[in-house]
Amino acid sequence: MSLVLGLEVTPRVVRAAFLRTTLRGSEMERYAEAPLPYSPESESEQSLLEAAVAQVLREGTRAPDRIIASLSGDAASLRLIELPAGVEKKVAEVLPGELGALLPFDVEEAVVDYQVVGRDDTTIQLMAVAAPRQTVANRLRELQAAGADPRELAVGAAAFDGLGALLGESLADKTVLVIDVGPTSTDFAVLTNGRCTFARTVSGGLDLVESGRRGQLGAALQHTFASYKAQRSDAPSLILLSGETAPMESARQWLTEQLGIECGVAPLPPAPGADEEMRPKFTKAAALAARAISRGRQIDLRQGEFASAAAASQIRKHLRLIAVCSAAVILAFSVSLLARYRVARAEHEGLTARLTEVSQDLLIEEAHSALHARELLTAGARIDDPLPRFDAYDVLEGISVSIPADIQHDTRRLLIEIDDEGDNGRFEIQGTVGSIAERDRLVDGLKAHPCFAEVEKGSISTAVADRKDYKLVVRVRCDDTPSKTRKEK
Repeated sequence: MSLVLGLEVTPRVVRAAFLRTTLRGSEMERYAEAPLPYSPESESEQSLLEAAVAQVLREGTRAPDRIIASLSGDAASLRLIELPAGVEKKVAEVLPGELGALLPFDVEEAVVDYQVVGRDDTTIQLMAVAAPRQTVANRLRELQAAGADPRELAVGAAAFDGLGALLGESLADKTVLVIDVGPTSTDFAVLTNGRCTFARTVSGGLDLVESGRRGQLGAALQHTFASYKAQRSDAPSLILLSGETAPMESARQWLTEQLGIECGVAPLPPAPGADEEMRPKFTKAAALAARAISRGRQIDLRQGEFASAAAASQIRKHLRLIAVCSAAVILAFSVSLLARYRVARAEHEGLTARLTEVSQDLLIEEAHSALHARELLTAGARIDDPLPRFDAYDVLEGISVSIPADIQHDTRRLLIEIDDEGDNGRFEIQGTVGSIAERDRLVDGLKAHPCFAEVEKGSISTAVADRKDYKLVVRVRCDDTPSKTRKEK
């Protein structure tokens, strides 16, 4: 549970809205204000500001966990910029160059920020702000010296961006103007579906009204409204009046006459410190507090060297909790990953077994991987070689390897008979060797061949030079011998 303080500081008054946020939602806890003496030349003296801030802080039930304040819009430059959609991720680098020629001060000496207000297929529209660094530093120093160190620093009319999160459904699907007539300037903001899409600060406010120059203020508002309509197509249907003049019916009627749109007040949530009539004066303070519950990027001048030290200290304060939570997330992810791996492995083993079975049935060879199966499938089904498993050429080879190398052998006659399958047959060989012993060695060599089942010795006679003519009949049987050659179809 966190307590957020939206702090509005004007030359005449300090207003505060205390918003309590929880995981389930938010609740406005209290409104508070403290007057300041007004001087046209400058804002109130520091001691008076310190006293006013201290007074509104005492109205809270405890010290706020987070303070959100704003810089006056006339101290910064707010404008709409269109960029190509392709540079959205590099806007922070591109934007200073786009703003450089439009600013009355050096962009290198400015704090620059932006928020996206529209987009289409080719472009993105930004609401960009630039404020001199010294101006931002002075504002932060002033607030810190008064006892309020803001976590965020909004700008002028863009501070009303938080109203969308606070008012919810009442701003859904609507475009409304929010006008706050201050002592010396007037904020002019447009909210579409609860998001600020246009913001300007007009010179002159109550000072013009009180000096009888109300028409000058009306002309400035009409000019700003025309500028909005030239840049945005969403037509406002309602004006919400904020600030000191919000409770005045005459002020609301005057705005309706000037801009031609019905004027009312924001339906802020009730809370102690302001009755129904006075509550609209706290619209900006409530909007500042509600930035804490808003989603999306919002303009904040606490950038770079001005980044809030409180944010870093909060991180350090909860570093141990962050570490424990991170470890829990990593552990949960590891367990989940291990479980997924085991499921995937079991599924892989099942699919591999199924692939092995199917490939054996269809491709006559087991495949244990998708790559192997693809190779088999691409090659096509295998068929037996139509040629005999053991033919005459194989017989010749068998005879050749069976004759000892040291024997001089002359073949005189060879008859080979093999059946169509190449399993059975016979061959008859007649030849000449040096002696009967050499004939017997030849017979032993033939018997050693796996397909020469029986060797029948025939007649033997003496040939020329005392050599021996012999005759052998050999049966061929290759029933148990695997095929030597197979062809792929």
